[in-house]
Amino acid sequence: MKKTSMLLALLASAALAGSALAQEHCDHAGGPHGDGAKIAAFHARHQARLHDKLKLSAEQESAWKTFIEKTKPDLARHQAVHEEMAKLTTPERMDRMQALMKEGEERMAARAAAVKEFYAKLSPEQQKTFDDQAKAWHDRGPGRRGPRPSKEAPAAPAK
Repeated sequence: MKKTSMLLALLASAALAGSALAQEHCDHAGGPHGDGAKIAAFHARHQARLHDKLKLSAEQESAWKTFIEKTKPDLARHQAVHEEMAKLTTPERMDRMQALMKEGEERMAARAAAVKEFYAKLSPEQQKTFDDQAKAWHDRGPGRRGPRPSKEAPAAPAK
């Protein structure tokens, strides 16, 4: 019985910690409980840095503008969905999440097409820069404090 109580206490504390971390992430990332203006500013800064690093030619500027427009996050939609979800019952919320996953796949396909279209307009050197920036974004995206941990075994400490 004592082991069961300890396990339940551990699970409850883990759930609370996870909830706090999720809240912190949402606040930081401009998620449903955060400030959408902050995340929009974050994306704008990221795009400006990428634009500067790519050193686009005048001919590439229209492709850049199209790329930015096609990949812009829809923060108003995100907030509306969050507000809608709060009003649903659990079974309704599960159904809505499934529908949102399908919509997300469609948005990802459109985003991938926009990236490929823009990428094709870049020189090989610019493509490498784009790849490096995308990898850095993946490794240290919103809400992350550093690179993802390696899947390899940690190195032995130096003596």
